[in-house]
Amino acid sequence: MKTFLSIVSQPSIIIALVTFLGLLFQKNKPSKLITGTIMSFMGFTMIKAGSGILSGVLTYFSQIFSHAFHLTGIVPSNEAMMAMTLGKLGSTAALMLALALVLNIIIARFTKFKNIYLSLQLVIFMAFAVTAVLTDLNYGKTITIIIGAIFIGLYMAIMPYLLRKYTRDVVGNDEYTIAHSGSIAYFIGSWLGSKFGNKDNDTEDIKLNDSILFLKNPNVATTLTMFILFLVSGLFAGTAYVSKLADGANFWVFIMEQSAIFASGLFIVKAGVKLFIEEIVPAFKGFAKVFAPGAIASVDVLVLFEKSPNTALIGFLVSFLTGVVCIFIFPFIGLPVIVPGLMACFITGGAAGIYGNATGGFRGALISSFVDGLLLAILPAVSLPLFSFLGAQGTTFADPDFIGISALVYFIFKWF
Repeated sequence: MKTFLSIVSQPSIIIALVTFLGLLFQKNKPSKLITGTIMSFMGFTMIKAGSGILSGVLTYFSQIFSHAFHLTGIVPSNEAMMAMTLGKLGSTAALMLALALVLNIIIARFTKFKNIYLSLQLVIFMAFAVTAVLTDLNYGKTITIIIGAIFIGLYMAIMPYLLRKYTRDVVGNDEYTIAHSGSIAYFIGSWLGSKFGNKDNDTEDIKLNDSILFLKNPNVATTLTMFILFLVSGLFAGTAYVSKLADGANFWVFIMEQSAIFASGLFIVKAGVKLFIEEIVPAFKGFAKVFAPGAIASVDVLVLFEKSPNTALIGFLVSFLTGVVCIFIFPFIGLPVIVPGLMACFITGGAAGIYGNATGGFRGALISSFVDGLLLAILPAVSLPLFSFLGAQGTTFADPDFIGISALVYFIFKWF
C-alpha cells in the first residue's frame, strides 16, 4: 500500500505513464514515444518544482503574518492530516482510491461523464477524509472501501463534467477539463459570476494609466504584490523578527528576494504547464481510445494560470482577505478561528478568480474568489467534529471538495 500511495502522490509518474500508453496505442515511433513521455514527465515535474518554490515563500509569509497580527487557531492542512493518519488509515484509503480509479474509467467508458481524473495526488486526500468518516461511524474495512470508492469514483467522473462548460469559457475548447479539489468553489463562483457579473469587462483587458502600464506584465505585478504583502506584514511583525526568521539576512533584501522568488516559482509553473499540455492532450487521445473512447483528460487547475495571470493574482488576494475577515467574525458567531492557508488561497482563490472572470468579467472574478475564501474558512470550521476522533490538534482538512464529499457520506451513512 505504501508503494501505491507513493506513486499516486507523485502525479508526474501518473502523467508519464498515461502519456507513454497513449503514444504507444497510437503506434508512434520509438523516438516520439521517448520524447513525449520524458517531456510530459519533465513538464509536470516543473509544475511540482515551481509549486514547491511558491509553498516555501508562502510558508515564510504565513509565519510573518501570524506573528504580526498574533493569529492563533486552526490551520487546515491536507498533508498534515494524511501524515497523522497514514498508519491507521493508509491501507484502506489506498485500496479505496485504486478501486475509485477503476470505477472512474468504467463510468467514462459507458456513460456521458467522459472525464478521467488525472490529479490523483488530490483525491488521495479525499480517500483519507472519507475513510476517516466511515471509520468513525464504525463501518468495517471492506464496506468502507466499497462505499468510499463509489462516491470518489462518481466524483472523479462527474465533477469535471459539471465544470466542463465553465472550463470551456476559459480555455476556448474541450481538449481538457479541470480535476481539482476546489471544484465546488469554481462551480458556484462561475454560476454566480454568470448571473451577477459582466462578461464583457474581462479583467485581463482593464486599461491602465500609462504610468502604471508595467503592471500588465504578470511577472512584475506578481513581484510587486508579494513585496507589498511582505512589507506590510513584516513592518507589523518587526524587522528584527523577520531578520531572525531569515537567518540574519537584511530585512529589505529578504522581502525583495522572496517576492522575486515567488514570481520565479510561478513562471516555472507556467512553463511546465506549457510543456505538459503540449504532450498530454494529444497522447491522452490514444489512451482514451483503448480504455474509454471519447473521454478527455481532467488535469490540475494550475494549467489555467497561464490563461489569466493577473486575474489569478486578484483571485488570490480576494480569497486571502476574505479569510482574514472571517478570523475576526467567527468568534462572534461561535465558530473556531481558521487561519487562512496561503497555498490554498493562492491556488483555489486564483483559479476561482479565473473561472469567475470567464463567466462574469472583473465583477465575476471578485464574486467567485470571495466565495472561495468563504468556503476555505467556513467548511473547515463547521466540519471539525467529523474528524475529531482522529485526535488531530490545530489542523483539519482544507479544500472544499474533500470536506463536501466527506460530509455527504457522513450525513447519508450515519443512519445505517
